[in-house]
Amino acid sequence: MPENIQKDLGNSTLHSEVFLDDFMFDYDAKSIISQSIETSKDYSDFLNYYSVQVQPTLLLIGEGKEAKKFLDTVKSYPKIPYQVGLLNAKDIISISGNLGEFEAKIKISNTESTLEPQIGKVEFSQAVIFYEDDYLTRFMGIEKANDYNDALELLQALDSRIGEYRYEKKINYNPDYCQYLHRRPNKHQQGYCHKCADICPTFGVGKDDSLMELVFSKIDCIGCGNCVSVCPSGALERDGYDKEALFEIAKLYKNKTPVVMDFETFTTLKNFDFCNCVPLLLPQVNFLNEMYLMTLIQESGSQIIIFTKNPSENLIESAKLINNIYNSIASLQTVHIVKETKSLIHLCNTIKPNNELFYTYAQNQREPLRNIFAQRLMFLIKNNDYGKIKNTKTSTYGEIILNQDACTLCMSCVGACNVRSLSANASNFSLQFNPSSCTSCGYCVDSCPENAISLELSGISLNPSWFENKTLAQDKMFECIECNKPFATTKSIQKIKSIMLPVFQNDEAKIRSLECCPDCKVKVMFEKNFEAFI
Repeated sequence: MPENIQKDLGNSTLHSEVFLDDFMFDYDAKSIISQSIETSKDYSDFLNYYSVQVQPTLLLIGEGKEAKKFLDTVKSYPKIPYQVGLLNAKDIISISGNLGEFEAKIKISNTESTLEPQIGKVEFSQAVIFYEDDYLTRFMGIEKANDYNDALELLQALDSRIGEYRYEKKINYNPDYCQYLHRRPNKHQQGYCHKCADICPTFGVGKDDSLMELVFSKIDCIGCGNCVSVCPSGALERDGYDKEALFEIAKLYKNKTPVVMDFETFTTLKNFDFCNCVPLLLPQVNFLNEMYLMTLIQESGSQIIIFTKNPSENLIESAKLINNIYNSIASLQTVHIVKETKSLIHLCNTIKPNNELFYTYAQNQREPLRNIFAQRLMFLIKNNDYGKIKNTKTSTYGEIILNQDACTLCMSCVGACNVRSLSANASNFSLQFNPSSCTSCGYCVDSCPENAISLELSGISLNPSWFENKTLAQDKMFECIECNKPFATTKSIQKIKSIMLPVFQNDEAKIRSLECCPDCKVKVMFEKNFEAFI
């Protein structure tokens, strides 16, 4: 199926109804599927539904026989009376807006060659381009002619949006965990994490480096799930299928083997015998990452099957990571991604639930994504050591390396970490690091004023120490030489003194003030100035 036709599949779930009587399921299976659908509705924000009026105004952009031929086809099209026009791409300055409300700024030539061309505008609801332009095709409602088999197929796609086009907010965003929002730019003047914007095939998610803010377009989002799958912190989640919703849905499949697929695929399997397996229906399977996959395995107590003809690279790599973990621990493959019905039949006949895989973890909705994954992974490892798992192409795990001699325990790195992988222990004034919750964003590295931190992308250590807080640095509190009140670390005072002693030279009061708390510092300097005055 051409990608541009797939643009509208995400919208098809707005009012999707699954008629289970058309399928060969027993009562228990029907009940599980029905409850899973109802659960997703409970976690969906029904206020996030929108609509736009799409008029039959169509702009064709291009030149040559193909464009002119399609222009004639549209003019004689009996189904919908389109108002259609043809422009050369060279005459277009810019295109802005969205489906139903596009505007093109165009150059209007003057009859007298000495005058500058005037600027005009053309308003249209949809467009078709007859050349390669990866930017314009990211808009919902702008199609590339070569993506379709013939003119009729293209017209059917355009027709489907005419009238009231309804759409939903498919992605929910939690800025508390976002590792792009309002952070300083890196050395390339970009954010530290913008995987979601980089992977989005449309304008569903973008970024503004001047404000360090993500930009979302609900109408352009096709619900592919790629942004959710690559977000390491869990700031992005699929509406109705966030980590808490999927946890509740997964629990329904206890002692059953889930066959994960999207609604569209499910409707093509009316005569399929799932044996003892039960379909788990999602709007799109590609949003699943390693945390979601681990949840499905452990809550069902079974290997899982994912049936999709178009698995994303991140889904494949996440499944690879999970399988590498289970192969190291139990010599078992737990995630099976299949594209063909023949393979699905074989797996449905062979896979059985395994009580040894079962584990339930009462996760908190506010927990960072990798903390949940770590808790589930701990159950598998227990007190054993299964070596190290390498990173995959899309999943990166690592550890912080600290130069203790350079660290002054200023705790700038702790303030930089929004997933609580780095923390300060006030009881013994130490810097703590938990590698299992680190997303390897690198923000702490550049936030350290002493350049004492480095990041090693070493993968996952399958042993208990990987989940424990490690003391990276520790120091004694420095007490004010005037009032004996602790106010800083010994290392920080030594650092300041090494810098300021050459500057202060023989000024005893200033030198003494370096070892004073803020209150006593004022007192010492006031006494010096008072003595100088009298």
